[in-house]
Amino acid sequence: MRSPLRALFTILLAALAAQAAALQLTLDLSGRELQFSKSGEYDFIVLEGAAMTTEVGAPSLPALAVNVVLPQGMRVTGAACIPAATDEVEGLFLILPAQPPRTLSDTTEVGFVAPDPLVYGSAALYPPELVRVAGQNSMQGYNLASLLVCPLQYSPQPKTLQFHRQLALDLLLEPADLGYLPVGKRSEKKRAAVEADVRSVVVNPGDVSRFAPPAN
Repeated sequence: MRSPLRALFTILLAALAAQAAALQLTLDLSGRELQFSKSGEYDFIVLEGAAMTTEVGAPSLPALAVNVVLPQGMRVTGAACIPAATDEVEGLFLILPAQPPRTLSDTTEVGFVAPDPLVYGSAALYPPELVRVAGQNSMQGYNLASLLVCPLQYSPQPKTLQFHRQLALDLLLEPADLGYLPVGKRSEKKRAAVEADVRSVVVNPGDVSRFAPPAN
């Protein structure tokens, strides 16, 4: 027979699980162009609209910063990413290792950081994770999560490269007091303008209206 305390604990866990939620979406990069160049013996690959990974000594690969609009009062607690469509990039590659960041005004001579043997001596795909949560903030009352997505993975030992042109993203959410400032009353024209601004910076623009902040 279960104790009353254990029964209460089970009920509380069920209640918490019921409050948790997930937001699923697909990121389609089929229209993004890859560009290839050489830096000495190394290959350098750029993806349209993306920055680069920055782990010094590890392969420097495109990393895409994306914003997702979330339901009001929900905090993102984790993210998962599964490739939905993958292309094997033709050829063998020796990807340039990321170098320490430098400002344009820094004229100090810095030696080249060689490839990390633990990474370049492995057949494991790099980076091992395709997505991570970079932050969460408010944009004019809308609840936005910032993600860093890595659509290319490199296997150093066979020197092969994969381009995940479609990615299924799954964000785990939980209720939270985010501390955002309340939104005042907006005219219809102002509301439409704000929604248009938010749609222009998120990868799920179809959710903007239904995740709008309440007007006070």
